[in-house]
Amino acid sequence: KHEYSYFTRYLFGSQGAAGSLYYLFGQHVDDRGRVARLGLFGLETIDQVTQRNDTITAPIAYTESVGHSSANFSTPRLGAMIGERNDHEDVSLVVAFDEYHGAAYGAPAPPSDLAQSFTRPEIFGTATFQLDPHLKIGALGLNGERTFTSRTTGSIFDDIYYRDGLQAEWSSDRFDVTAQQLWGRDQNSDGFGTPAGFSGGFFNLKYRPTRHSYLALRYDAAANPFATRDLTMYGVFAPTIHSRFVLEQVRPLGRPGTNSVTSAQVLFALPFEKR
Repeated sequence: KHEYSYFTRYLFGSQGAAGSLYYLFGQHVDDRGRVARLGLFGLETIDQVTQRNDTITAPIAYTESVGHSSANFSTPRLGAMIGERNDHEDVSLVVAFDEYHGAAYGAPAPPSDLAQSFTRPEIFGTATFQLDPHLKIGALGLNGERTFTSRTTGSIFDDIYYRDGLQAEWSSDRFDVTAQQLWGRDQNSDGFGTPAGFSGGFFNLKYRPTRHSYLALRYDAAANPFATRDLTMYGVFAPTIHSRFVLEQVRPLGRPGTNSVTSAQVLFALPFEKR
């Protein structure tokens, strides 16, 4: 059996940001779980919030970058992916040639003096293995090189970067526990040959009181180089098979003067299909 499908997401503009195409890809899956994907898509991280919408806010470690580079785990990439998913393993390899450049949610960031582009294709790989019916363990890696060009002086420099991580997931009938630790390093973070790095990760505990709802608590941490920590509490309820309601509160930890942020989101899946 062979299956062809597509996925697309268009973000309408808000807070002064223009609308933009966030996802647009087609894929082929065969009867052995082998996947081929082409287009603009998200990286296959263990907690992929921008496509499956588990929460409103992505983990800090996914949005963190180093120096002037915008390379992170939450921005969709333009390229190709091959992989295999079955009861024993989830493996994928991505070759990307560009990335999403719009304002994903909310107001766009002011343009930087440094325009960046891919010097060579970026490579991303991840592998997660099912050790027993409840436990998965895996790793990921990202490697690329970007060229930075000053809009005012025309000066150019290159930066080679790495992103690596370890991940694990334990699940039962009612509970899911997901954890991930990430490390990043840029060889030339500022154009003067200065290396820089960051580390971060998260721990997520999820409880399902019913078949169509769950409550969760996620602890986030990242250092780049200063430490940032958040506690995210959220609940999700699916009133129909085509809709989902998400309520979330992000509470900063150890940052006096910062306030908690509470958000709500209603999602609809289109087009509607039969069960």
